Amino acid sequence: MDDSTIKRNIARTWDEESVYYDTYVSHGIHTEDEKELWKRAFGTVLPSGQSLRILDAGCGTGAMGLLLAEMGHRVTGIDLSRGMMQIGEMKASQGNLPMAFHVGDAESPPFDPGSFDAIVARHLLWTLPQPQRALSNWYRILRPGGTVMLIEGIWDDGKVLTRLKREFSGIMARVFEERPHGDRGYPAAVKNQLPFPGGLPEYRARQFLEAAGFEQVSCLDLMHIMQNQQRRQPWYQRINTATSYYLMTGRKPE
Repeated sequence: MDDSTIKRNIARTWDEESVYYDTYVSHGIHTEDEKELWKRAFGTVLPSGQSLRILDAGCGTGAMGLLLAEMGHRVTGIDLSRGMMQIGEMKASQGNLPMAFHVGDAESPPFDPGSFDAIVARHLLWTLPQPQRALSNWYRILRPGGTVMLIEGIWDDGKVLTRLKREFSGIMARVFEERPHGDRGYPAAVKNQLPFPGGLPEYRARQFLEAAGFEQVSCLDLMHIMQNQQRRQPWYQRINTATSYYLMTGRKPE
């Protein structure tokens, strides 16, 4: 299956999930305390007192981009799913937040070199056929000194106990929920083409950043945000949790 076919399937999957995507605790930001945790995390890696040009790559419904816009930044979102971004546009309008949305390929964003001061990508690299290509392209469109921010984790470490927990959680979700999250998922033919369907290990994220030319690579643990989310999840979702959740950053040399 070629990349274009994979991406058409990916876009179709998220279009179908767009209406209820934000209802899941781990997707939308539903409380002020979680919002503050995210703001503190971004505040540790972005310069204070500046309005930055930020690209939200694979923005979906704009959870991260709209938060950064609320922090005073000028945000552009790009995603394959028009349905997801329609929800984001509605939220931007309701909150009077300056975020622009563009349908396009986050793996190869059509922007000029030096267009952005920072790029954020949440839960994206695992769903890209060519993650290294994405990092190289992001490096190109960042200004010298710009920052890339990857929010990733391990959702399935491949262990038998993890598989059993995921299966049991999925069964309970189908019992209690009208639209169980992830019940449909990607077609098997698509999932088999993705290099990290269970999530992106920290060491591989670091390798991708360094291979693309980024320096000063650092990692911030985000498990406290996941724990905050878990307090609002049903019991059967809490047993199916990530084993790693992090914000990894790299800087393009001046």
